[in-house]
Amino acid sequence: MIPCTKMGCHRWFRNKLGLTQHVNVYHPVLPSVNISMPVEQCQESSAGEEHSQVLPDGYGDSGNPLDDPSNSNPLAEYVGPGDRYYRNYHPNLTGRPCDSLGNFLPAGHPAEPLTNMRPDDWSPYSSRLEFELADFLFTRSQMSAANINELLNLWNASLLSTGGQPIFRDSGEMYKTIDSTPLGDVQWEKFSTSYTGERPTENVPPWMNDTYDIWFRSPKEYESATDSRQWEDFMSGDWAWKQADTISHDMATHGSTFVPIILGSDKTTVSVATGQNDYYPLYLSIGNIRNKVCRAHRNGVILIAFLAIPHSESSGHLFHSSLAYILHDLMPGTTEPIVMWFGDGHYRCVIFGLGPYIADYEEQVLLACIVRGWCVKCLAMRQALDTDALYRSHEHAEALIEEFDLKNLRDEYGIIGDIIPFTSGFPHADIYELIAPDILHQIIKGTFKDHLVEWVESYLKAMHGTAKANAILNDIDRRIAAVAPFTGLCRFPEGCHFKQWTGNDSKALMKVYLPAIEGHVPVEIVRTFRALLEFTYLIHRNVITEETLVTIEDAINRFHKHREIFHESGTVQTFSLPRQHAMKHYPDLIHLFRAPNGLCTSITESKHIDAVKDPYRRTNRNKPLGQMLIINQRLDKLAASRRDFSRRGMLEGSCLTATMQLFSTRDGRAHSNTSEAPGSNRCNEDTDEAVDCPTSIEAHVELARTPHTYLITLSKTKRARTVTELAAELNLQHLPTILEEFLLQQLDTYDNCDSDLPEWPTYGNKITVVNAAAALFYAPSDISGIGGMQREYIRSCHSWQNGAPRYDRAFVNTDSGLKGMYGLDIVRILAFFSFVSQSKRYPCAVVRWFDRVGDKPDTDTGMWIVCPAFTAQRCPSIGIIHVDTLYRTAHLIPLYATRPVSRNLKPHHSYDSFTAFYINKFIDHHAFSLLSDSY
Repeated sequence: MIPCTKMGCHRWFRNKLGLTQHVNVYHPVLPSVNISMPVEQCQESSAGEEHSQVLPDGYGDSGNPLDDPSNSNPLAEYVGPGDRYYRNYHPNLTGRPCDSLGNFLPAGHPAEPLTNMRPDDWSPYSSRLEFELADFLFTRSQMSAANINELLNLWNASLLSTGGQPIFRDSGEMYKTIDSTPLGDVQWEKFSTSYTGERPTENVPPWMNDTYDIWFRSPKEYESATDSRQWEDFMSGDWAWKQADTISHDMATHGSTFVPIILGSDKTTVSVATGQNDYYPLYLSIGNIRNKVCRAHRNGVILIAFLAIPHSESSGHLFHSSLAYILHDLMPGTTEPIVMWFGDGHYRCVIFGLGPYIADYEEQVLLACIVRGWCVKCLAMRQALDTDALYRSHEHAEALIEEFDLKNLRDEYGIIGDIIPFTSGFPHADIYELIAPDILHQIIKGTFKDHLVEWVESYLKAMHGTAKANAILNDIDRRIAAVAPFTGLCRFPEGCHFKQWTGNDSKALMKVYLPAIEGHVPVEIVRTFRALLEFTYLIHRNVITEETLVTIEDAINRFHKHREIFHESGTVQTFSLPRQHAMKHYPDLIHLFRAPNGLCTSITESKHIDAVKDPYRRTNRNKPLGQMLIINQRLDKLAASRRDFSRRGMLEGSCLTATMQLFSTRDGRAHSNTSEAPGSNRCNEDTDEAVDCPTSIEAHVELARTPHTYLITLSKTKRARTVTELAAELNLQHLPTILEEFLLQQLDTYDNCDSDLPEWPTYGNKITVVNAAAALFYAPSDISGIGGMQREYIRSCHSWQNGAPRYDRAFVNTDSGLKGMYGLDIVRILAFFSFVSQSKRYPCAVVRWFDRVGDKPDTDTGMWIVCPAFTAQRCPSIGIIHVDTLYRTAHLIPLYATRPVSRNLKPHHSYDSFTAFYINKFIDHHAFSLLSDSY
C-alpha cells in the first residue's frame, strides 16, 4: 500500500496510479501562468465594480420569472395560452432578488435602473450616425482598415464644399472610439503550460519539452390539460433539478439562482493555403437561456478561449489542465453564492455548476478519457456496443483506477487512467454524465451520411456488380438533381457524389434522399432510412413530450430491426459503431438535459464563422491570433452598445428617418415616414426568414408587400392587369366564371339571400398581379425568431431569378377541425392577384388542385401521396381561393418507382413530368410536425 504524502491526508492506495489520481484531484497544482493583455486600449476595471456583471434579459429561469421580484414564489404556475401547461419551480433555489451585498429584498422592491444615462447620450459616440457607421463598417460589412480609410476620405472630401465635419477622420479614430466603450469590456488573458509529469530517461518526446500558450477570458464576466411532462428549455431536465436539490442541502444557498455552465469546443480550419490554419475555440453558454433564444443565434453562445493544439500524445493532459485553469474563477461560486446583476435590474445570488459539454465523438473521447471506439456514456464492450450495459460514472472509474493497471483499464473498460478529467475538482460534476448528445455528428453526418448512404452504395455493388450498381447510383443522382426547388433547400446539380461534405450538405441530402432510392433498393432499406429520418426529426423538436419519447423509442427499435438487411447481405460486418450506438442513449439524455436541438454542435459550429473564420479573414495573416482577439473584443463592444441603445429606445426606425425627424422637428415641420426602398425587399431571396415577433398566431398568409414595378423586374415579363389578360396568360378561358363562383362563396350569397336565384356579384375587370405571398407561421424547431416565428415566400412567377418559371405548391386549410393532412389539401399556385368588389379588396390565388391517394401515408416511406386532380370531363381541376386559406409552401417529390430519370430533366420540369408525388414531410421540421399529426 502507498500512502499520500500530503500534510493532513491519511489516504492509502493499492498502486501508484491511484495515488496520482488522488493527488491531481484533491491536491492539485495549477500550471504556471503568464498573463498579458493584447489590447492596450482596454481600461482596467475599478475595485468598486466587483458586482457589475450582467446577465441578459430572460436569463433567470432557474427560479421564478424575472418580472416577479416576489420572495414568496409559487411552486408551480400555468404557462402558455389556455392554461394548458404548468411549470414547476424549485422550492429553495428561487432566484430571489437581493441588493449588491447579497441581502434579500422584500417583496415588490423595485429594481435598480439599468442605466442612468440620458436617452440621447450616445457615449462614447457623438451621435447615432457615428455609432451606426462604426457598427456597419466593422460588424456587418467587415471592411478592412485600408478600405475604411478610402471610404472616409471620399466621404470627407464630399463635405469640404459644404463645410461639414467628418464623422471619423480615419479607421484609427473609429477603432479608438470602439475600444473606449466600457460595455462588453472583458479582457483577454494568456497562460502558459507545459508537461510536468514523469519523463523517459532517453529519447524524450518533443512535446514534453514544449510550452503551450492558451488565450482565454474569465467565464464570470459576461453580459449575460394533461399531467404529461414536456422537455424544452435546459432547466426542464432532471439534471438541473437534481443539482438544485443537492445544492440546496446547504441552507446558505436558499433563495439563490442556479446557473449551469454549458461548454463546447471544436477544432476548426480557417485556411488550407497558409501556415497556421487550425484553431481550437472554446465556447460557453448558460442553461438559463431559453431554447428558442439559443437556437435563434442571439449571442447565447460566446467565445471564451483559444486552446492549444498539441501532438496527440499530449493532447489529453494539456486539454484537461487548460480547462481546469480557465474555469478556476468559477470554483468559489460553485459552493458559495456570489452576487450578480441581472438584465431586469435586480441583483441575485448565483450558484454556478458545470453543465453538459457539447462536442463531437472525437472530442468526447478526449473529454471522458476513454479509448476511441468505446461508448463515452456506458460500459458496453467495444465489440458489442448495442448490448445493455450500466452507465459510466466518476466514482466507478476511480474505483477501477485504484484496482487495475493502465493496460487492463484500457483493454477491459476503455479507460485512459493517467489523465484526470477537468471536472474532478468541481462539486457534483461527473464528466460521463455531462457529455451532451450531438445530433449533427452522431446522427446526421455519422449514422446517415457516413453509414447508411455509404452502405447503400456498398449494398448495390454487392448485389448487382460494379457496372450495374454505378448505373443505379447515377440514376439516384439524377433523381436528386431533378428535385423541384424549395425555400432554403440546397441544390445537388450533380447528385450526391462529391468529396467535401459539410453539415449543411448532409442535412439537405436527408430531405430528398429517401424517395430517390425507392425502387432501387429493397423495402427493408427504405424502412431503415425512414426510421432514422423520423428519429432525427423527432429529437430535433423544440418541445418533446412523453408521447414523443414513446415515438422516439419506437423509431429506434424499427431502425435496429430493419438495418439487419445490411448485415444479412454481408454489406456490414458489425453495428458496434459509437456514433450509431449513441441513438439508444437519447431518451435518457432528453430526460436529463432537455430537447437535444439546444445542445448540438451545429450551434457551436455556426459560431465558428463569427468568432474564428471571419475574424481570421480580416487579419493580415502575420500572427493572426492577436488580431483575431482584438476583432472579437471590438465586436463584443459594438454588440453590447447596440443592446444598450436598443434597451433605451434609441434605435427605433432607421438612421435616416430619425435624422429626418430631428431636422423636421427643428424646422417645425411634420415628419412623414419614408417608404422602404424597392431593392430592400427580401421576396426575391430563396431563404427562410427568422422573425422576432410575439407568438400570437399559428399561421398567416398575405400577398407580398412589394412594389409592382419591382415584381416585374423579377420575371422580366409584364404581368396581366385585367381578368381578361390573366385568363389569356394562364390559358384559362373560363377564369371569369371561376372568379364569379369564388366571389359568391366569399359573399356567402346562397346562405343569406332570400331568393332562389341569387344575384351575381359584380367586380371591376382591373386586377393587381404579384409574384409571391408571404407566409408567417410558428416553426420553433426550425431556425426562427426568438418567438419561434418564421416567414417564407410562396412564389408564382414566369421567371424565377431570371431563369426558369416557378409555381410553388402549398398547403390549403380545408377543415380546421381535423389534424394534419386530413384537414389539408395541396394546390399548385398558378397566380397571385387581388381585385376590388363593392369597395372591398380580395387577395386570392388561382390554383390547381391535387387529390390524395389513399386515406393514410405510404407504409414504407411514411409520406402521403398526391396526384393532380381532374374534373369529370378530365380537365385539370382549377379554382380560386382566398390567401387566408393558404397555410405555407409544400414540397413534392416525384414517385419515381423504377422509372429511370432522363439526363435532360430539369428541376422546374419535375412537377410536369410525373403523375404522382410524395408530400415531402422531411423538407423541414415544421412540415414533419404538421404531417406527423395525421396518424
